[in-house]
Order: sequence, then C-alpha cells, then structure tokens
Amino acid sequence: MAAPKGFSDRVESWLARIPGVRTYRDREHRRETDKRLREHLASRLQDVRSQLASTVLDVSQKGEFVYLEDLDRLSSRIQQVADTIRYANYGYAGIFDVEKIREEELDQLYAVDLSLMDDLDGIQSKVGAISVQTPPEGWKTTVKETFHLLDNLGKKFRERNDFMARPGKGSRIEQTRRKA
Repeated sequence: MAAPKGFSDRVESWLARIPGVRTYRDREHRRETDKRLREHLASRLQDVRSQLASTVLDVSQKGEFVYLEDLDRLSSRIQQVADTIRYANYGYAGIFDVEKIREEELDQLYAVDLSLMDDLDGIQSKVGAISVQTPPEGWKTTVKETFHLLDNLGKKFRERNDFMARPGKGSRIEQTRRKA
C-alpha cells in the first residue's frame, strides 16, 4: 500500500480507523460518514463525562462537597456539547452535493474534523487530570481550562455546521482563517 500523498489522503487513512466511518469521497455515503463521525465525537464526550462522574463519586464519598458544584456544572456542559454534536442536522446539501464538492472543501472539512478531535483529546486529558489531582484545590484552574476547551469545541462545531450548510464558496471557517 502506498503512503498517503496529501493532507486529505492522511485524513482518509485516519478516518478509516474509526469503526463504521467511510470516507467523504465515497459519494453515496457522505451524509452517513458525517453522522458517524459526529456520533463518534459525542460518544467520546460521554466517555469523558463518565470518567468525571467517577471523580464526583469519589469526591462525595470523601465529604468534599464544596467541589461538587463546579464538577456538576462541568458534567452538564459536557453533556450539552455532546448533545449539540450528536443531534445536529446532517446531510447538508451545500457541501455534499455530488456535482459541487471540491477538493479544497474536503480539505477544509478534514482540517476542522481533525481539530475537533484534537480539542476532544485536550478535554479528555484535563478531565483525567482532575480525577488524579491532589489536592482538589487545584481543580478550580483545571475545571476552568476544561470549560474553555469545551467552548472552543462547541464554537468550532458551529462553524463546521455553517460551512456545511452554506450554498456556495466562502465558508465562515475559511473567512475566519483569513482574518487570523
């Protein structure tokens, strides 16, 4: 098997590692691929939330109730972002029209999807740090940083939706990158 040549080829190989996910190039399955990718992201967020629930249980068993409010808010925010991703509309005509899809659009979509996965890795790492951090007084900063990562993930996902729903050239993601 030849080594991946370009960015989109590398992403295609990466996507192939997610169970049940086909590639965006596979015309008949673009909407299904989008849905499965979003389900994968939401499922990973649910795993993070379960990890956090275990920490909440440990904290409550130790009688350290002062920390529960922040952890509960974080858990709720994780659930909110997971639901936003899982239940977003899919099958956007703008990018998935067979005749209209272009390589640069796929590259933009791949870049955003990889960025979402990177953000999710950061969130998972922060929640993991919360579960092993002692003393719990250090959680305040880590919880705040995790909220920031969740907000970024949610923002990127909304931009992704805008990109996919647009009827023509000039996505919001592209415009944001030009400004930066």
